[in-house]
This record gives sequence, structure tokens and C-alpha cells, in this order.
Amino acid sequence: MHIFLTGEIQVGKSTIVDKALALCQVTYAGFRTYFGPDRGSPNRRLYLAAASGEKVYQEENSVVHFSENSPPQVFTERFDGYGAELVRCAGNQAQLIVMDECGSLEREALVFQQEILAAIEGPVPILGVIKQASSGWTDRIRCHPKVKLVSVCRENRDALPHIIALYLQQCL
Repeated sequence: MHIFLTGEIQVGKSTIVDKALALCQVTYAGFRTYFGPDRGSPNRRLYLAAASGEKVYQEENSVVHFSENSPPQVFTERFDGYGAELVRCAGNQAQLIVMDECGSLEREALVFQQEILAAIEGPVPILGVIKQASSGWTDRIRCHPKVKLVSVCRENRDALPHIIALYLQQCL
């Protein structure tokens, strides 16, 4: 059974993933999306990089540009290229796949979606995050019989890393 966290923005989903990974001490791979230091600015970028590596703030890792007076500019080809490759390789080389996070910005990244859904069908456990406000393709993750969806809130976020780490250690 794969675990996907969901909850309000900034409730601590990615922090729970980080803490659970530190407790498990397993070989993991996959992807992370993250904002740069300008997260609070109306003009900011969302980046994508390997889950097991450092955060990279290079243009080639930028997957979405947010601008104050226009809709988000999504670089679908980067999700379908680099993002899909990260998911595909993770299934072949890691004990655990990290997917942080899946949301509506990838709605046109069909190759990326296919790799994620194929990984869910596979044998390698997944610890992921789904944006709470997303719908469409992410509903296929939420409703998948191999996925356990965990809602994160202020009341449970401190206990979840230990609970998730114990569960993952039993799966490995």
C-alpha cells in the first residue's frame, strides 16, 4: 500500500516526508517540487529536482513560472521529460519512491502522469503528496486501490512521521 499525504498549504506535508525518510533510513528516489526563496512573491518559480538530492534553483529545473498579472506558465515538457525520468528511474533503483507533490499544474503532462500511475501499479512503496485543492488526474491517485490517503492537520502532523516510518519499514 502506498501512502499519499494531503492537507492545507503549509501544514507540513513535505516536512513529514523528510522526517519519515530520516527515520526509515532507506534508499529513496523520485521527485520533489519546491519554491525558491521568493515563495511569498507574486512573481515566483516552482522547481523540480531529484528527491534524494539538493534543491536546485536553475532555470532548467523550473517547471512553473507564476506572475502577478497572468496565469501560471507551466513547462509541461519538463514534467514529461525530467520529471518522468525521475519517476521511472526511482522504480528501478530505490527501496522507496518519493513523489512530492502531485497537483493540477501537471494536468497536461501526460507522460509524467503515466509514469506516476505505472509506479503506483508497481511493487516499490511510494510516499507521496497530493495537493488538496487539485482534481482531474490526481483523482486517479486518490481513488487507486493501492493508495492510502492520509489527511495532515496541525493536530496529527507531529505524530505522522513516526507512524509513517514504522509502516514503511514493515513494507520494505
